Amino acid sequence: MDETEKIAQCIRRALPNVKRGSLRFWGEWFGRPYDSFHTLVQCQVDNECLRLTFDLGEALLVWSPRNLSIDDSTFRIRTAVRVRWEWFYYGRPQITQNLYFFEFEEFDGMIVTKTNVDFYEPKLKPSKRHPAVEIT
Repeated sequence: MDETEKIAQCIRRALPNVKRGSLRFWGEWFGRPYDSFHTLVQCQVDNECLRLTFDLGEALLVWSPRNLSIDDSTFRIRTAVRVRWEWFYYGRPQITQNLYFFEFEEFDGMIVTKTNVDFYEPKLKPSKRHPAVEIT
C-alpha cells in the first residue's frame, strides 16, 4: 500500500470527526481568514491523487500527499507535489460555467499558481514555509 492510500485510510477512519473550518494552501487562505467553514465528507484515491469532497460540492485534490496530522482539532498535510481546490461560485447553479479553481504546484523549489477566477484578481503568494493544506 502506498503513502497516498495510507493517508486516505486515516482520513476515512477519522470521518466525520475531522477538523472543520477555513482552508489554506501553502499559507494562502481561500477567502478571508476564518471567513468560510468547510466540512469534509468523503475521501477517495486515484493513484497518487487524494480527492477530498466537502459538504457544498467543493473538491480538494492533493497529489503525493505526505505528513498528515488529523483529529477533531487538526487537519494538515505538510507536503504535496500539487494541490487543486475546486468550487462552484457560491449562490449560483452548480454547472460547468460556475466551476472555479485555484491550483498550486511545486516547481523548481517554488509554488506556482494557476486559476480561472474571473470575478476578481487573485494575488496568490504561497510559501513552502507553510503546510500544503491546512484547515484552520
